[in-house]
Amino acid sequence: MRISMVMMAKSTGTPPGGVPPLLLALVRQTRNLLDSVSIAADVPGIRDEMVEKLVAAIREANEIAKEASTESGKASGPSPKSRWYQVVGYLVQVLDGVCKNVELSEINERLLRVERKLSVAKSGSSQARRKS
Repeated sequence: MRISMVMMAKSTGTPPGGVPPLLLALVRQTRNLLDSVSIAADVPGIRDEMVEKLVAAIREANEIAKEASTESGKASGPSPKSRWYQVVGYLVQVLDGVCKNVELSEINERLLRVERKLSVAKSGSSQARRKS
């Protein structure tokens, strides 16, 4: 399988609303590609496109994680940096599954898990903003 790398501009960080639109869009576009796989004849091409989008999403989430705060907004909860690295980990698991030819339903479940983590990150950012 041919994997082409995607060049990404430096991340602009997390916007005031929480989750960067680019990261959320990349995850959603990857999930949409899953629907194409079941009806398309060009599965390798779609797989390559999924890999490119996942690599871009991993880079974006990693840049956000590097810039995120290490201080937890809650007394016992994990820090934003930890949460963003958790998102990176989930995205890497999805990429690993795509490269290893994992069942589409499992890839879809992994992407849904990433989207849930992103929605938690978004709501966490909103709560942190309200406290300050």
